[in-house]
Amino acid sequence: MKKTTLSNRVTINKSIVSQTKRSTVYKSVTNLAKRSLRSILLSSTLHKGVRLAIIGALIFAPFYGAYAYIGKTVANEVVISKSQILERVAVHTTLPTGNPEAVVRVQDAESLKRQNSFYNDIKSGDYIIMYKSLAVIYDLRNDQVLATKNINEVVSVR
Repeated sequence: MKKTTLSNRVTINKSIVSQTKRSTVYKSVTNLAKRSLRSILLSSTLHKGVRLAIIGALIFAPFYGAYAYIGKTVANEVVISKSQILERVAVHTTLPTGNPEAVVRVQDAESLKRQNSFYNDIKSGDYIIMYKSLAVIYDLRNDQVLATKNINEVVSVR
């Protein structure tokens, strides 16, 4: 059996005391943290703040959704006059004199593509300018003439 000396006992007692002090401090800090967290979570101020945040989000969300939808719609639906379209097309190709018979914005590109190979490069939102002897497909977004067609001839301009 091991003999315990006075110095060993003092060392053991010091470690027990320091462990007890640490555990007492740890317990008191833990209890303080629990009480603080409990008081914060149960406080009416926190509940009011959370309610306000939720109500604010519920009010803000529809307005932001409308703003985003309108912004996207306006960006896709560029309003431009017939004369402005003709001026832009005239920069890229020679147009006949006089007014065109029609300036039409393409709504359904897929059905046009099925009708005639002239419309292969067309997209919804492009413009078709029709004269008696000439047809022009114009891409307003890229400011580019996609194709021109004389009476019997198709010429792609890319």
